[in-house]
Amino acid sequence: MSDAVDIKLPPKIVDLMDGEARFRCCFGGRGSGKTKSFAIMSAVRGYMWGMQGREGQILCGRERLNSLSDSSLEEIKSAIRSYKFLEDFYEIGENYIRSKKGNIFYTFAGLRTNIDSIKSKAKILLCWIDEAEAVSETAWSKLVPTVREEGSEIWVTWNPENKNAATHKRFRESEPEGLKIIEMNYLDNPFFPKVLEQARLDDLKDRPDSYGHIWDGEFLQHVDGSYYAAEFQKLRLEKKITHVPYDPALSVVTAWDLGMGDSTSIWFAQYVGAEIRIIDFYECSGVGLDHYVKMLQSKPYTYGDHILPHDVRVRELGTGKSRLETLGMLGVRPITIAPNLLIDDGIQAVRSMLSRCWFDETLCDKGVDALSQYRRAYDDKNMVFKGTPIHDWTSHAADAFRYLAVGYKPPKNWGEPIKRNMRGVV
Repeated sequence: MSDAVDIKLPPKIVDLMDGEARFRCCFGGRGSGKTKSFAIMSAVRGYMWGMQGREGQILCGRERLNSLSDSSLEEIKSAIRSYKFLEDFYEIGENYIRSKKGNIFYTFAGLRTNIDSIKSKAKILLCWIDEAEAVSETAWSKLVPTVREEGSEIWVTWNPENKNAATHKRFRESEPEGLKIIEMNYLDNPFFPKVLEQARLDDLKDRPDSYGHIWDGEFLQHVDGSYYAAEFQKLRLEKKITHVPYDPALSVVTAWDLGMGDSTSIWFAQYVGAEIRIIDFYECSGVGLDHYVKMLQSKPYTYGDHILPHDVRVRELGTGKSRLETLGMLGVRPITIAPNLLIDDGIQAVRSMLSRCWFDETLCDKGVDALSQYRRAYDDKNMVFKGTPIHDWTSHAADAFRYLAVGYKPPKNWGEPIKRNMRGVV
């Protein structure tokens, strides 16, 4: 490339891409041009590295990637074909993109199913994670140290949904060393297409509840396909999401969803007649069962029962013991195994139970957000909701609450003695 090339980018993106950085992050609503801009710049960076004689890969990831059709492949192909110098540099096949010399190449991966194999990838010069809202903290903690070439960078783009998302906490609430981050919405994009302007106006008129999220990059308030939207709307109207104090005279029931290399979620409930007081919620990932036992013991609660999922009986290959046996050895008792019901039956049980629930607005904040946004998967091809829930950051909290709904049977004699607190040795 002998002459300077005018690359069309929104001014905010130009500033973001200028200078050195370890992380370049961009979040915001639809029509901002962030995905197209990052696709173009990934190809430009690959060109620059290739002309310098460097060798390596540009890894493009998303949380879920069932096939290349779910990846950024086509967006990057389109970006390369927009500029002759990039077309001359890259060779584009049906399922691949690489420099004609072969020293720079693209790879595509889903973090949920391939994060451990990504750890073994070599010479990652650039890692671009698109649609990063759903990426778990476990995935981030494994991915970041994998991108370790001298001068390598991690780029992140996403549409914000929830203030409790790991991506939000990692890049917006905290500031890792070498971070450059911007918010991009349609007003920041001088190339905003006219066809999207009519779609925006339609959303403003017909879908005002979701407009702020779609176009202005606000957190999601109204979720299409939410299983419990009506129930939580009623709970809020009845002011049942409020301060719910722990009653020392009553035992606490916990309900768990145990993640396998993923998040574990635990709900804490007290039963007073027909009333269910949800006093606490805890979620963590990347730690052993002893962590959760220590957490239970650190709280001032007296425990009455612990509801665990049916697969807790499965023996792990490494230890030969089930997690049920391990928790029992750590002092978690008594344990009740939730029945292995169809997901739809469990969801119906939750719906029936929610009208009797009160949630602590502070300690259960993340759990309430998860239940409110737990939703059906959407079939983009047929434009209908599927009969199964989407698996994302809401799933573990929703599963644990479902186990509470189907697994705990309050005693009929409300005057019986309280079971004493567990005192397990870790």
